[in-house]
Amino acid sequence: MAELFFIDDSNTQTINYETLDLWFPKSVSEDLAYDGTVTAGVTGAQASLTFSGSAIGVVGIATTVKGAQPPVVQFSVDGSEPVTTTAPNNGTTDYRLPFFAVEGLSPTQHSFKINVVNASTSYPFFLDVIAYEPLSGATPTASQIAVTSTLPTATVTITSAASKSSSGAPVGAIVGGVIGGVAVLIAAAVAIYFLCFRRRSNGKPYFYASSVRPGDLLGLDDEVKPTPYTPGPSAVPTLTSAGPQSQYGAGSVAASSAYPGPGAPSAYARSEAPMSEYSAGTSTSGPSYPPALSIVTNSPPLRVSPNQPRSKAAEAGLLSVPQPATFHADSGVRFNAMGEPVAGEASSSSAVTSQVLASQELADVPPSYSAA
Repeated sequence: MAELFFIDDSNTQTINYETLDLWFPKSVSEDLAYDGTVTAGVTGAQASLTFSGSAIGVVGIATTVKGAQPPVVQFSVDGSEPVTTTAPNNGTTDYRLPFFAVEGLSPTQHSFKINVVNASTSYPFFLDVIAYEPLSGATPTASQIAVTSTLPTATVTITSAASKSSSGAPVGAIVGGVIGGVAVLIAAAVAIYFLCFRRRSNGKPYFYASSVRPGDLLGLDDEVKPTPYTPGPSAVPTLTSAGPQSQYGAGSVAASSAYPGPGAPSAYARSEAPMSEYSAGTSTSGPSYPPALSIVTNSPPLRVSPNQPRSKAAEAGLLSVPQPATFHADSGVRFNAMGEPVAGEASSSSAVTSQVLASQELADVPPSYSAA
C-alpha cells in the first residue's frame, strides 16, 4: 500500500476542463460517488492536468443504457500514444470503475490528458476522481486528499494505440498498390490509343458507314481504273412483218443484206441505231432491241415514208425547181397503129435529124418514140 493523492472531479483548480461547453457537472449521493459529484463529458470533451509522481489512475461510473453506444475515452501521459478505453454496457452499474491506470513512471513532473472520443448525452463519460502516487515527501494541496491505498487496476477494455496500429493493415502497402494500379491503367489506355487510333489516322480519313459518301472514298485510291466490258454474243433479230399503215413490205430489202451477221461490221453503234415503233419478230415477252444496220450496195433508191416528217427544204419548195430540158435525137423511124414501120417518111425525117445533130451535141440518153 502507498499514499495516493485524490483529485475530485469538482477540483477545477487542478483539473483544466479545456472544453467547458462539453462537460456537465452532476450531483449524486455520496454513497455512489466520491464527494457526491461527477462530471459528464460528451464527444469532443477534453481535460488535462500536471502532477509529480510515478503512477496515475482514473475512476468513474459505468452504467447501462439500452439503445445507446457506450462511451469511448482516450488517455495519454506526456504526449505518448493514447490508450483507448470503452466503458461496458452490459446491464449493470459500477460506481467505482477504473477507466485508466499506469505505474512505473519516472519520479518527475508529468502531463496527463483526457479526450472523449465518443459519448452521447444519454450515456456520457462520468468522471469521478483522479488519483496519482506522489513523490516521496510531497504534501497534498488544499484541494487534494491524501489516502493510503493501492492504485486501482483497470478492469475495463483498454486498447493501446501502438498495438492497434501494429495489428491493422499496412497503410503504405495499400497506398503503393493503389498508385501502381492506377499507373498500369493509364499505361494500358495510352497503348490502346496509339495502337488503334494513331494507326488509323495515318494520313487517310476514316469514315463511318452511316455518313460515308462516294466522293470521299475516291481520295483513298491511288488510281481509279474502269473495268473493261466485253459484250456477249447476241442473236440478230429477223424482220418478219411490217407495222400497220406501211406501204412497203418486208420483201423490198433482202434480210441477208439488210441485217448482217453478228461478226459483220456495222455503220452504227448499238446505242446510235434508229429505233422503230414496231417490234421485229413475233415475240411478245422480254426486252426488244433495234436491229443493227449496215451499208447495202445496189439498193433501191430511198423513198420518203408517209409517216416521216417533211424537211424544211421540201416545205420551202426548193425540191420542186424545174430541171433544164434534155433534147433527144429522132431516128426518123415511124410506126403505125399496128406497130409496123412506115417507109414513106424516112427522107424528111433524115433532114431534120441532121439539122439537130449539127446544132446540138447529143446526150447519152436512150431514144424516145412517139406514135405515127
